[in-house]
Amino acid sequence: MIKFAVIAPLLLSVGCTFIARDPDSYREVTRELVETRGADLKDCYDVALRTDESVGGTVVVNFTVEKKTGKIMNPVVDEASSNAPDELSSCVISAIDGLQLDPPDAREGQATFSWKFEAKPAAAPAS
Repeated sequence: MIKFAVIAPLLLSVGCTFIARDPDSYREVTRELVETRGADLKDCYDVALRTDESVGGTVVVNFTVEKKTGKIMNPVVDEASSNAPDELSSCVISAIDGLQLDPPDAREGQATFSWKFEAKPAAAPAS
């Protein structure tokens, strides 16, 4: 099971030459953009489960949404807040790297996204 959360996106004010979304709209479109990679994120976890059936943890990623292009830039794992294996964290970074808002925004955005990966508990044996 993958649980997804948006943590404290912060928007920086810049001049208006493109769309200038309000903070809530910017947060929503960025969340929707990242969610387009849901299948890729599930694949990351499925691969990790093949080597360890109990693998799990949280991956927290910080990134910038570049103004005018809308491209996700410099996604990095927040090591202090993450506890998932490195391979899973790296796969998450690869899955979201290069995404691009369309249309872009006139403002640069700073975002933190969190994914919690949990193995499904084994079913209790029938009695």
